[in-house]
Amino acid sequence: MPKIIELARSDIRKISVVCPYYNEAQVIEKSVTAFYQSVVAMDYEIELILVNDGSTDDSFEIVKEVTNGLENVILITYPFNEGRGYALKRGIDAATGDIIVTTEIDLSWGEDIVQRIVRKFEEKSYLDCVIASPNLSKGKYKNVPFKRILISKIGNYLIRLFFVPGISMNTGMTRGYRKKIIKGIDIVENGKEFHLEVLLKLNALRYKIDEIPATLEWKNIENKNENVKRKSSTKIFKVIRTHINFLFFSRPLKYFWVISFVLLFLSLISFATGIYFLLTGVESLWMGMTSLLFAIFGVLFFGIGIITEQNISILQELWRKD
Repeated sequence: MPKIIELARSDIRKISVVCPYYNEAQVIEKSVTAFYQSVVAMDYEIELILVNDGSTDDSFEIVKEVTNGLENVILITYPFNEGRGYALKRGIDAATGDIIVTTEIDLSWGEDIVQRIVRKFEEKSYLDCVIASPNLSKGKYKNVPFKRILISKIGNYLIRLFFVPGISMNTGMTRGYRKKIIKGIDIVENGKEFHLEVLLKLNALRYKIDEIPATLEWKNIENKNENVKRKSSTKIFKVIRTHINFLFFSRPLKYFWVISFVLLFLSLISFATGIYFLLTGVESLWMGMTSLLFAIFGVLFFGIGIITEQNISILQELWRKD
């Protein structure tokens, strides 16, 4: 009778939900109450981690009052606004759940988004990360300005094309991670580039990532018996600039090799043209020199691509925490 060793992932026993917030005094009381009631109804041990990212309004005082007496709630606060990535890192550091879900506190992804993310982990136990995406066929945007939707779709398409293939929502915060995965890599970005850096490293380290369709809805703010349309605090042009910069400098390998092949192709064209000129009695020396220069630069860029590939392998080890 052979000895059987069965390897499987440990069962999910506890869920940590991390929600950063900044100046959400107008919606935070209602949001925290509804969100807490939603997550504690799950069939898991739950902890809700609310991170005050240096709010200058009464957000933190409201949260303290609303959560007073509630079990399994952790409040984190610090005096200055440090950025979304910083807030998420502080929340993740404090989390003890087998699955760590990060999402907005304003219910913009729906009250059941945590349950749906966890359900995906239950269905596919090999997954390391699950992302909520309005860009999938069954996902959608609701009450979001068309300009923001267009920028999001174009930006995520370009990132998917050059950066992390197969992921339709690279820039969203609402995700679930296995604790040992997200805590096992070093993240340095403190702003919204946090989301791209995480995906870059998860993808480079060959972790398994999947998505669920979701609805992203901008909630109107209830103020003195009237609805005030939500306005984004995001600085659009700064986000575009930083994301493009991160996109092009995070995965240079593709670009080096594309340039290399283009240069080598031009070298062959120049060489063939030089041969043709030689056979037809036309001066061909300059065309031969052009072909040689294209070939030299093509080989150089190809070599840089190989070195970059080796550097990425080294980075994979450095990105893993000891």
